[in-house]
Amino acid sequence: MNRTGFLILLLIMLVPSALLRAQWYDSYEKGREAVKKGQWQQAVAHLTEALDAEPDSKANKKTYGFVFIDYFPYLYRGMAYYRLGDMVNARADLEKAKSEGAIEDAQRDKEAHSLLAEYLGLLQKPATQTAQQKPPQNPPQSLSSGTPKPELKKPELKKPETAAADQRQKKDRVARAFAAGVGYFRQGNLDGAEEQFKNVLELESAHPGAVEYLKRIGVRRQGLADAVTVHPKEIPAATTHEPARSGEGSPRDTAGSALFRDAVALFNNGKIGQAKARFLALQRIAPSYPELEDYMGSIGSVENMVHQGIAAYFGGEYRDAIDKLSSSSEKGNDNPHVYAFLACSYAAEYLLAGAENGNLKKEAVDAFGKVRGIDPRYELDTRLISPGIIALLTGE
Repeated sequence: MNRTGFLILLLIMLVPSALLRAQWYDSYEKGREAVKKGQWQQAVAHLTEALDAEPDSKANKKTYGFVFIDYFPYLYRGMAYYRLGDMVNARADLEKAKSEGAIEDAQRDKEAHSLLAEYLGLLQKPATQTAQQKPPQNPPQSLSSGTPKPELKKPELKKPETAAADQRQKKDRVARAFAAGVGYFRQGNLDGAEEQFKNVLELESAHPGAVEYLKRIGVRRQGLADAVTVHPKEIPAATTHEPARSGEGSPRDTAGSALFRDAVALFNNGKIGQAKARFLALQRIAPSYPELEDYMGSIGSVENMVHQGIAAYFGGEYRDAIDKLSSSSEKGNDNPHVYAFLACSYAAEYLLAGAENGNLKKEAVDAFGKVRGIDPRYELDTRLISPGIIALLTGE
C-alpha cells in the first residue's frame, strides 16, 4: 500500500465510532447496572464509553424507536469515581451533572436528584474534616545525655491483608488511569490521554495497554500533522537562466519571477499544495519578494481551516467538519485528505440519521470520488474502517 493510502487508513480509524454511537444507551444501562452492583471500575468504563458516543445529558432522551430514558451519565460516573477514591474526577463529573440542569427535569429516574445532592454533600465532608484537624505537634527535642535513650523497635512488617489491600488499591489506580486515558483517546484529546497512560506506566512500568496506546498517540499525531499539510507531487526545479544585465545594473531575478508567476497561477486555480511548494522555493532565493508574505498567509488560513475541520471530525462534530472542510475545498482542491474527511463526515451523518437521507449519501460518495480523482491509488482497509463506511463510499 502506498504512503498516501496508508495515511488515510490511520486517519479514518475513528470512523467506526460513528456506527457505534447508536448503542450509547446500551453502555449507559450497563454502567448503571454496575453501579447498583458496586462494580465501580466497570461502571466507569461503561459510562465513559457512553459519554464518548453521546456526551449530552438529557431527561426523557430518545434511544431507538419509541423508547425514551433519563440519561444522566455524569451523575453515575461521578458516583463510581467517588467510590474508587478519585475525588478529582468525582467532583468534575458531579458538578457537571449539576450545572447541566438535566436532572431537574428527570421523569423516569426518580432517584437521580437525591443521589446528586447526597454525593455532592459527601464531597464536602473530607474538606471540612481536614480543616478541623489539629496541626501535628512539633517533633520531640533531642534527648539529653543524662536521659536514657528509648529502646529502638524493629520496624513492623505489613500484615498480609494490609499488603493485599495496598496491591488492590494500586490496581484500582492503574485501572482508573487507563480507563481515563482510553476515554481521552477516543475523544481525540491526545494530551490528556498521554498524561494518563504515563501515569499508568509510573505505577506499572510494563503495562502493555499503556505502551500500545502511547505508540498509537504518536502515530495519530504524525497523521494529523501530515493530513493538514498537502503533499504535492514532485515538481521540477525552476529553470534558471543566465541573469540578464542592463548597463551596469544588477541582474534581473528571472528565475524568481517565473516561480512567482507559476505559484500565483496555481494558487488561483486552487492548487494550494503545488502553489505552496513554489512559494517556499521562491522564499529560499528571495525572502522579501513582493506579495510573497500575503500569499503564504492566505495558504496558512486554508490549512488552518483544514485543521479545524479535521479536529471537528475527530470530536464527533460532523456537521461542523462538513462546513469547514467544504469551505477549505473551495479555496484548495488538490488535497485528497480534505475530501476524504469530508466524505467520512457525510457518511457518519448519513448513518446517524438512520440511512434515510439520500442527499447525505450522495455527498459522501461524490466527495470520495474527488479523492480518487486526485489520487487513484487511495485505498481503504477493512481492518481499520467499518464495512458500512466502506460499502457506502466505494459502492461495494
